[in-house]
Amino acid sequence: MKQKREPAAPKAMRLEALDIWLRQLEPSPKVDGVSMLDGYLTAIAIGPCSIQPDVWFVDLLGINGIVGSASGQSLAAMMAIADRFNTIGETLSQAPDRNAPIFKKKDDGTVLAAPWCMGFLSAMRLRPNAWQTLCDLERTEHGLLLPILLHCIDEHGSPMLGPARAGSETKDFLRDAYHDIPLVIPQIRNYWMPKRLKDR
Repeated sequence: MKQKREPAAPKAMRLEALDIWLRQLEPSPKVDGVSMLDGYLTAIAIGPCSIQPDVWFVDLLGINGIVGSASGQSLAAMMAIADRFNTIGETLSQAPDRNAPIFKKKDDGTVLAAPWCMGFLSAMRLRPNAWQTLCDLERTEHGLLLPILLHCIDEHGSPMLGPARAGSETKDFLRDAYHDIPLVIPQIRNYWMPKRLKDR
């Protein structure tokens, strides 16, 4: 008598497939691709408070983010998201200088930091009160968020830090400003770490 084969364990999607899945998902999730997702996950990983995955998965994916009912492609996608979240956390814990945000790029190689930064901002809005001290313009620590907020727009589509000055120097600065983002990520994590440890 032949033994029944055990069903193959589900595998996480590759990031390329996850990017397509996110863009085709209905209803639309909070992120429009892997770059924006990466910013969202980074903010969850380094933010002021620990948030349970079943909470941020639903915030991120809506009804498609209910962990207990995930199967097939949805399960493979959620596994990929969890893997990336764990990678971010482990890298920042063990080798923060090797943390590499997934920035979107044009065909010519130009980096587009805005999607990543908007994903980060979206995750901040899940617990806005918890982020408040770092958002306080009167505190010097607010500067840690500036390289990220520089690439963000508000609900009206206007730059969060105000309109940029005209001129080639400003264009050059904005083109290269994303280089500061990997530098501030570990600093934001360190800023919130005492609070996270205290709240355990």
